[in-house]
Amino acid sequence: MKTILLVIWLFSMVSFQTVGQTVPEATPSPSIRAVFPEPVGYVNDFEHILSPAQEKELTEQITRFEKQTSNQIAIVTIDSIAPYPTMQAYATDLSNTWGVGQKGKDNGLLIIVSARLRQARIATGLGTEKILTDEICQEIMDVHMLPQFKNGHYFNGLKTGVTELINRWK
Repeated sequence: MKTILLVIWLFSMVSFQTVGQTVPEATPSPSIRAVFPEPVGYVNDFEHILSPAQEKELTEQITRFEKQTSNQIAIVTIDSIAPYPTMQAYATDLSNTWGVGQKGKDNGLLIIVSARLRQARIATGLGTEKILTDEICQEIMDVHMLPQFKNGHYFNGLKTGVTELINRWK
């Protein structure tokens, strides 16, 4: 009986110690990454919310910026993040898998939008994050992108968001 109580007590002590600790977000296994679509360019409209002319305009804007600075921007629209628990986790792994940004510079930025899920995020490389902090990216989302997205104007939101990101990243 004392042994059982001792085991229960030890188990409860271990359990309570982990409650207050911060647990890092689980990194999906390499097999989960296989669900990502292949990139088709700077603008990857897998949700089909942009016209070909809009994709072309965004691609030209991003291409000019990369030629001037070497910084890379990718835009992705998707209708599902399964099996990922959050848009941020999906965006981070997608960006890393695709290799957005130059190796060693970590100068990439991924904008991900899902009209179906009503979610959007900006994921930055470590080098990019020194200039475009999480707070700046959230402000750009809140002020320039989300109001447009809420009205169904995805191109306008992406165009003004990319313009503002470029202006602050120079």
